[in-house]
Amino acid sequence: MASYSAQSIVPCGYAMTSPVKLSQLRHLIAVAEAGTVRQASRRLFLSQSSVTKSIQQLEEAVGAELLHRASHGVVPTAAGHALIARAKSIESELREARNDIDNIRGSGIGEIKVVTSPTVGMSLLPRSILSFKRTRPKVSIQIHEGVYPDILQAVRTGAVDFAVCLVPEGSGDEGVTFELLLKDTVTPAVRTGHSFEHRRMKLSDLVNADWVIYRRGRSGLDIFEQTFISAGLEPPLSTIECSSFACAVALAERGDYVTLVPKQLFSDRAIRWGISPLLMQSAMPSWHVAVIYRSKHELSPVCLAFLEELKAEATMNRL
Repeated sequence: MASYSAQSIVPCGYAMTSPVKLSQLRHLIAVAEAGTVRQASRRLFLSQSSVTKSIQQLEEAVGAELLHRASHGVVPTAAGHALIARAKSIESELREARNDIDNIRGSGIGEIKVVTSPTVGMSLLPRSILSFKRTRPKVSIQIHEGVYPDILQAVRTGAVDFAVCLVPEGSGDEGVTFELLLKDTVTPAVRTGHSFEHRRMKLSDLVNADWVIYRRGRSGLDIFEQTFISAGLEPPLSTIECSSFACAVALAERGDYVTLVPKQLFSDRAIRWGISPLLMQSAMPSWHVAVIYRSKHELSPVCLAFLEELKAEATMNRL
């Protein structure tokens, strides 16, 4: 593996005593994300001893402890966090450089890393990928799941090329660009045959209903809470919370629960849902589908081509 000896990747205040290998940086990222050397070695298809040795050599090279080792696993030190952030940026730049070279060669290959919210990952994104792969079958695509605003850090650092997710109306954040794909709203939904299915409802009618809600965000008010608070209502108390969107939908399909989903979810006629959107008497909050990528950053040609496919699919499938 080639070495990367640029002083810029070393946290300020630490002297680098020998060249840093890209493989060492990748091993550091893997261990930090897995939480244990054992789990990281499995993901890397390497022995624990080789990963441990690689991290030790990296610590010797930068002259600082990068991981705090405890009985339950490992966590990055301050120096480790700094180096991991730089390492992810380096990986991103190398990935895009490979994409640029592949484009120049006309080889039709490349790599795209995208993070998506669950609802987009079950509708718009699969359609776009299938259409894109018909003309670029050799392009590798990695899909990660996340929600706004938690996905912003991965976009800023270049860990992913861009995000495609549900965002509140008027979203903005320094360092990233939001490009609207679809205007949408959230809607309460119930199983087919539920007593609420064909009734015109007000949000206040649903405060005392039993809810199953998808909640994964780690910061700020989530969609569910914002929907009721913006209407001047206290959020319902009778709830089941799921960090899995598929589980939340399955519970709503099989029980007498109300759930909250983007209306766009029902635009894909190829998917037969066991839930139906309720007829609401008042307007529901706007949560739009947007592409988010680093500001003032030139995306590789293969990423730009995929974004064009996303826009085309979004235009074809607007409600």
